Amino acid sequence: MKTVGYVRTIPSSSNNDNRNVAEETGVDEYTTDLTSALQSGDYIVSVLPSTPTTRGLLSNGALKAASTEKGGLCPVFINVGRGDVIDEKCLLEALDKKYISGAILDVFVEEPLPTNSGLWSRPDVIVSPHVSGLTQASDVPKVFLSNYQRYVENDRSTSELKFLVDWKKGY
Repeated sequence: MKTVGYVRTIPSSSNNDNRNVAEETGVDEYTTDLTSALQSGDYIVSVLPSTPTTRGLLSNGALKAASTEKGGLCPVFINVGRGDVIDEKCLLEALDKKYISGAILDVFVEEPLPTNSGLWSRPDVIVSPHVSGLTQASDVPKVFLSNYQRYVENDRSTSELKFLVDWKKGY
């Protein structure tokens, strides 16, 4: 299986050897071209945060690029990121027009998904109850203590801390 990551900026390896990026991240190839990313896989997995640049990113016919008509593979769309990356109307259109062959959805613009949503009755859609990214309470003290130790050992610098929010990016 080949994995392609759609990103704003192509990442570099921690040791500046770009050949190691795939090994470090588990992603075989990165692209800043959304159309290319949508055309290259059997699955599209959205793990995007909700930011001004990602809201609606896959709405307004963007998934048409994934259709076989446009050179894509008619992939399955999986959304475990944020629901507002695509609105329900556009998702239903992409399914109806066979831009994508199915959808596995854990997040929606409106949560919980309304009972009258057309997504519930589709055989090509699987709906999960927004549980794809559970945090185990037992993990929180370990992460906190690990970060505290890093903070103290690095002269109160935050540069070595894990799971920091980048306020400029919005996540």
